[in-house]
Amino acid sequence: MEMGHEVINALWRPSFVFKHEDLRGRLTRRKGGAVTTAEPWDSSPLNPKNRVNALPPAGRTCQASRWRVDGAASFKTRFFALPLDLLESNGLPPLRIDVFVPDQDEYPPALRQTLDAASGVALQHPPATAALGISRYICQALDRHCSQDTGFLQRYRRLPFGSRIVIDAIVSNLADIDLVVEPNYQLESKATSLPALKQLWASQVADHDWPPDIDIASLSAFRQLHDTVTLVRCNVSAGRGRELHGQTAIFKSGTDGFDHVLHELKFLLTTPSHPHIMPRPIAVVTKKCGFGGKQGVFGFLVPYLPAGSLRDLLPARDRCGALGDSLKLRWCEQVASALMHVKEKGGTFYSDLRPDNVLLGSLGGLLSEPAESGMVAVLCDFEQRGNWHEWCPPEILYPQYLENLRSHRHRTTNKDWDELVASYTRQRPPTAGETYVQSKNRPWFSLSRESQEKAMAYCLGLFIYCVFEGISTVCPSMAYAYPLEPEISFPRFRQTPACIRDIIKACTADAPQWQEPTEPRPGRVIRAGSLLYPEGHMHMSPDAQQIADSVLGTAQEWWKSELEQARIFLNGPEWQNQQFGAQRPSLGEVMSSLGLARDEMAS
Repeated sequence: MEMGHEVINALWRPSFVFKHEDLRGRLTRRKGGAVTTAEPWDSSPLNPKNRVNALPPAGRTCQASRWRVDGAASFKTRFFALPLDLLESNGLPPLRIDVFVPDQDEYPPALRQTLDAASGVALQHPPATAALGISRYICQALDRHCSQDTGFLQRYRRLPFGSRIVIDAIVSNLADIDLVVEPNYQLESKATSLPALKQLWASQVADHDWPPDIDIASLSAFRQLHDTVTLVRCNVSAGRGRELHGQTAIFKSGTDGFDHVLHELKFLLTTPSHPHIMPRPIAVVTKKCGFGGKQGVFGFLVPYLPAGSLRDLLPARDRCGALGDSLKLRWCEQVASALMHVKEKGGTFYSDLRPDNVLLGSLGGLLSEPAESGMVAVLCDFEQRGNWHEWCPPEILYPQYLENLRSHRHRTTNKDWDELVASYTRQRPPTAGETYVQSKNRPWFSLSRESQEKAMAYCLGLFIYCVFEGISTVCPSMAYAYPLEPEISFPRFRQTPACIRDIIKACTADAPQWQEPTEPRPGRVIRAGSLLYPEGHMHMSPDAQQIADSVLGTAQEWWKSELEQARIFLNGPEWQNQQFGAQRPSLGEVMSSLGLARDEMAS
């Protein structure tokens, strides 16, 4: 079954139990996936009339275009496209104006192969994303629009922060593209002014502890690294922040609102510094709003660590034997010490631990050369949004399932699941007075301090597993494809030393993967390249409808089984007493165990 934004978005969440019939009906009404017979000439990509005119050769980026795609989000329905003419002239502030395209299922069948509709959905590697047919299509569409509307780029510079460029439909003739610009005035109106923010946090952040504030116009976008992370160059020649002039930094912001960004800013300003936690912001970034003239806070700057994260480095270096156990252990100790600091000095938790969010830096400054032995682990991303399902301990995972069901119950009615949600809602800790950020990660915020520490110990155990096994994440993902995919899945070990295995097992003692099922569990949906299959059935008949029915049926049975496990957990003593992770060590005990492991490995 071919991948698409809507399909993946539905399959990897438990709310699929409410959506599967509706999704099955829509997929049945269209032709998709592999087929058993040759394609008709009228819809074949080999037919010249079905080729996108002016599209560069396959596999190449938009080298001749005056636009550049740096990456994408939302399963390739949102692209980070930047105009080179503005980047190379007087500089372009990081306005975060992205390009939005329809779901892949809405592409004309004849263009799906040309535009890499299915093969691009899961990609997480920016260069590979830039080379996709749809990325080249977007560049050419923007080139043509600029040539037809010579004043477009001048207006582009004046657009509100977070505005959208929308391509409503994918067509073969670029001249027929309906490209619409949607200014986002509403987002700017939500920005909080700096004086108001200082007053709000006055009891926690002294005025002299605030970094300088600089206008977004003093920044030049260089590359979009993530949907919330932009690499920028500072152009502050006078006034506050002039010491930043010429520096390269990371601009952290968001286009879906500023709540999480301000939440992270507050954490970084109120938590004492630590060598393995992202340094304090070097500037607060403001912008004059389009209406009312308010100078709102749109984000902040932090140092740029060019070596990147452990996600791609771990498998790349480990496969060529470049990472020794001593270095791996050092990184694990550093991350453990950072987590302890978050708990003890920050008074909070870290819910987002995985190799993506561990960067590499150096004690003596920033490194531009990949000399791993001289690098230290640096924890980043303190928005506290929560983690993916495979990284969650049971006390987070199962409430997370139920929170997802609560937010989608309006789609349909199901007595069994409605009763389960109602039972969860009655039993969960009270939510009165919670903030927006807390409501988006309720399972973590509702835990006691002690239980939060035990949950962090669980995640730390999985992180240690990834480091010593040299993999990017704990198991292959249905939704995300990495340059080097994991070759094994937790809890299977391949090369981890015995003393480290004991630590991992202790941290994850109550992980569902360690438990022997009382009855056979249903298989799950897996990804092979750009196609989805039921687990263990990758060599099915190529009939598209049969595969789609089997995938959807497998997903339905899998989520039913998972929700039954959630029901059992909610009826268990841990949930009733709200005391979790009794079998797991504290973070301090993990640190001590890592120290003993270092001694054992050195002997």
